[in-house]
Amino acid sequence: MLKGKNKLGLIPINTLLFFVVLCLGTEVFATDKYSNLESKTQQLLKELRRVGIPSSSVGVSVTIIPSTIYPFEPVRYGFNSKKKFNPASTVKLFTSFYALSVLGSSYRFKTDFFIVGKRDLDSFDGDFYLKGRGDPKLVYEDLQEIVYAMRAKGYRKLRGNFIIDDSYFSEPEINAASFDGKKNKPYNVGPNAALVNFKAVELTVAKVKRKINISLKPQLADFTVVNNMRWVRGSCGKNKIFYKEFDGKLKVYGRFGTRCKRQRLYLSLSTHKRFAFGLFKQAWIDSGGQFDQVLIDGVVPKEAELVYSWTSPRSLELLIKDINTLSNNTMARTMFLTLSAGKGSPGTLEKSRRLLSSWFYDLGIGLGDVTIENGSGLSRLTKLTPTHIDTLLYEATFSKEFQVWKKSLALAGKEGTTVNRFRGMDVSGNAWLKTGSLDNVQAYAGYVLTETKRWISFAILVNHRVAERAKLPLDKFIDSLYRDAGPQLLVEGSKQVK
Repeated sequence: MLKGKNKLGLIPINTLLFFVVLCLGTEVFATDKYSNLESKTQQLLKELRRVGIPSSSVGVSVTIIPSTIYPFEPVRYGFNSKKKFNPASTVKLFTSFYALSVLGSSYRFKTDFFIVGKRDLDSFDGDFYLKGRGDPKLVYEDLQEIVYAMRAKGYRKLRGNFIIDDSYFSEPEINAASFDGKKNKPYNVGPNAALVNFKAVELTVAKVKRKINISLKPQLADFTVVNNMRWVRGSCGKNKIFYKEFDGKLKVYGRFGTRCKRQRLYLSLSTHKRFAFGLFKQAWIDSGGQFDQVLIDGVVPKEAELVYSWTSPRSLELLIKDINTLSNNTMARTMFLTLSAGKGSPGTLEKSRRLLSSWFYDLGIGLGDVTIENGSGLSRLTKLTPTHIDTLLYEATFSKEFQVWKKSLALAGKEGTTVNRFRGMDVSGNAWLKTGSLDNVQAYAGYVLTETKRWISFAILVNHRVAERAKLPLDKFIDSLYRDAGPQLLVEGSKQVK
């Protein structure tokens, strides 16, 4: 290994700039139309056509990353690589890598608590403020720790008003039903500067002492569950569970199999502020405290006293792992707004889009070429090309945070959204991937460490009404990238990208 190589074993980008310029002046053409990368892509296209997906609905960009300083010739291959597609959740790569580049892997979010009022021994009467600062993973266990810390300061009775200040972002709460009509699905939860527990709970329907029991975890204060479930003979396969939220109540109805022990569902409930208020109140009561405050709107005034500041136990490294490996939409959307938030300047979608547009220019991506709506995969407006995504992945290999970045992606066949894929394939455990899946969209992007220890970055986008059928062909294509023991033939120049 040459001295001065980066985390991939490559020469740092500043050392290579001269050779990049030298090689860009010469077009490198593949003389054999059945070159390795082209033949693998043609095989993919053939398999996709068999399941009803035409080649015009597919875009591919692949780069074999060079490991020698001269000649510096990254192997590039593209098919429809400059055509715009809906990238689904692979767009999270832009949100998460920009955050990693700007904030750093050790960055931790804070949430502050203020008071304005009168304290008398263990009682407080006045305005109590929760000031959110964009933490995308402030969970109920954190709230419990916060309550314990407040109780340790001598607070037991809270009277007056409870105010959740989410002004760190300046965006209205989204209509959770606008994307697909499923407002209670956790993946549809929108961003909020004071997001708590993803605004979601676990609903359990269980057989307890011959009765149907319904519970929420965590519990929400002032929220009532109405149980209208009935028995039906049979196992869990007979279950039909429906729910309807209204006026601080959740009506659960349907049928439950007599031989079924339990079934769990995950639901988004209420508004961001009411949800956070309900969880905080429940945690306070569970701690043995007395809570007699009401939720009102407002922001922290200048004269407010800071009584507690919570620092997240999770670094940005762990947060982007959740965003990319688990493909958490709510975290990605919250992180996207955080990118443009600062002192006295709240985060907005438009400001975050402008920041990324400027960054794209630095990456060599044209300012007008990219459309990103909200930083997550839940969009029908976001448009990217395979080359855009592959360019980001390639440039990321020269980052000092590359190892953190790579590990934020799902290890193929082992983690997250890939855990049930690549079964029996050699690439399992040898690729780091971001998946994307929507109705009519399938996508893959990431890195492969091949059997000859070469690094490959790639992006594959499929937009078609039967895109769901593309999953196995895409898995097989990525497996073929791993198997490179045969000779590798070079690339295309610009004229070869179709």
